[in-house]
Amino acid sequence: MNTAVAHSPLELYQTYLRSHCPQFDPQPFLLALHSTNWAEPETALDFNNFAVIALIEAEQSDDLAMRSMYLDLALEALNQGAELQPIHPLCIAHLALVLHLIGEHNAAIQAAFPACVDLIHVAAQSAQLDATDSLALGLVYLPPIASAQFPAILGAGNGYLQAARLLAEGLWRSQVIFYSQSGIRFLQLAAQIIPDAVLLHRRLGLAQLINHQWEGLWHLHRANQLQPDNAATLQALYLTYRELQDQDKAAFWLQTAQQRKSDSPEWRWATLPPAIDFTYVPTADGVLLAVDPSFRSIVTSVLIAEGDWFEAEMEFWRSQLQPGMTAIDVGANVGVYTFSAAQRVGASGRVLAIEPFSSCVHCLQETCRLNQLDWVTVCAGAASDRPGTARLALHSSSELNEVVREPSDSTQSAGTQSAGQFEEIICYTLDELIEQQNLDRIDWLKIDAEGHEMQVIAGSDRLLSQFAPAILYENIAASQGSNLPVAELLQSKGYRLFRYQPYVQRLIPIQAIEELQGSLNIVALPPNHSLI
Repeated sequence: MNTAVAHSPLELYQTYLRSHCPQFDPQPFLLALHSTNWAEPETALDFNNFAVIALIEAEQSDDLAMRSMYLDLALEALNQGAELQPIHPLCIAHLALVLHLIGEHNAAIQAAFPACVDLIHVAAQSAQLDATDSLALGLVYLPPIASAQFPAILGAGNGYLQAARLLAEGLWRSQVIFYSQSGIRFLQLAAQIIPDAVLLHRRLGLAQLINHQWEGLWHLHRANQLQPDNAATLQALYLTYRELQDQDKAAFWLQTAQQRKSDSPEWRWATLPPAIDFTYVPTADGVLLAVDPSFRSIVTSVLIAEGDWFEAEMEFWRSQLQPGMTAIDVGANVGVYTFSAAQRVGASGRVLAIEPFSSCVHCLQETCRLNQLDWVTVCAGAASDRPGTARLALHSSSELNEVVREPSDSTQSAGTQSAGQFEEIICYTLDELIEQQNLDRIDWLKIDAEGHEMQVIAGSDRLLSQFAPAILYENIAASQGSNLPVAELLQSKGYRLFRYQPYVQRLIPIQAIEELQGSLNIVALPPNHSLI
């Protein structure tokens, strides 16, 4: 294999440790650094250590081609190391972590879970291991988002415990939909192996609460004990007791937050009166977002649990929106994509947020007011194939609301809370809207319409032919399979389809319709479109 790396492994890793975990003494890892065969890796530990250095080089590379090259080197080394005997579980742990970084979440879980189960016994007995039974320490890489766990992993006394903690970290982070039943299982396992992780307890608590498992409160309280002044954890406790209609406890957590709050945006929610029908959450885009004050909302739950939206395509969206552009967000909900676009196009650009649900429209308008985003236009109603009226079938989570044209459709809408929970809405075509708004350019179109995407495209003939925007659309809605009609229609208009690979920020061409299977979102580019 090509073993070229740009820097001395010893200097690079020491610098890496100082920047990510300055309080940690690198001395325990000097043996691993000095004993590794860098030129010709032979053992599983050699391959692990080589891969870690390549991953650090990748993280520090601004040039995406170089980042991709170092990532490929790391993957090659980890795959080779994972096949050697004796196996060093750090190879498997890092392999799972890298697969998660590039969006291969199922493969990450398939690699990590069996290895983690195999390690449970020996890791649990690690305190009783003597020096002859113990596994040598190896180099550890963690992406910046997981750097809070560096002390726990670096401080493990032997390679078994080190690998178990890293495997647990990879397992729970690979759960994109963390509130599913499988997500809860892996979060619970990780919480046993890494018991002092604040973010892990907060995420597990919220995952259980979303599923009406009120024991999730214990994990929220544990997160608060570990880090008492965390704004997101206090907000989670407040909203949970508010939803339980326990006014005294809700008031206690609100008052606690008000006593500890600072002027930073993450504490702004604590200034709102208890009776108001929204709360505030900060986003990674620097916007304070008005959202539903309930964990029935997927957006509220994810942003408080994660601090950012979970879809990998958000990274791509942020990289492509530029000052002066115009973007249309169909199915905006409360505006995760809308306001990310608004921050990037700036006052010289425009963003249209199209949303039929009145509660979400109210949140969109509040976010515009709060952040003074005059270049965002909130358009109440649903984009469709013809003007008129329709009904919106309301689900417990507003993100799953569906447009139903015919009365017979509404009785078959799975997941509504009860019969008759609908909202009358207006419908219009995007072609009508662009004329009403006097748009002279449209650069990006995002569509998340819970199965109504085909109708949105059908009402956009002039928009597509005149402006030929790049499109990001939802390929899988709720329990539906791949949205093949939309893919076929866009291809008939000359669009090329891609799935997005995060971290290396690479578009993978869709060569056959079967390749759409399993991809939540698809990027569709018109002919001759140049990416930023």
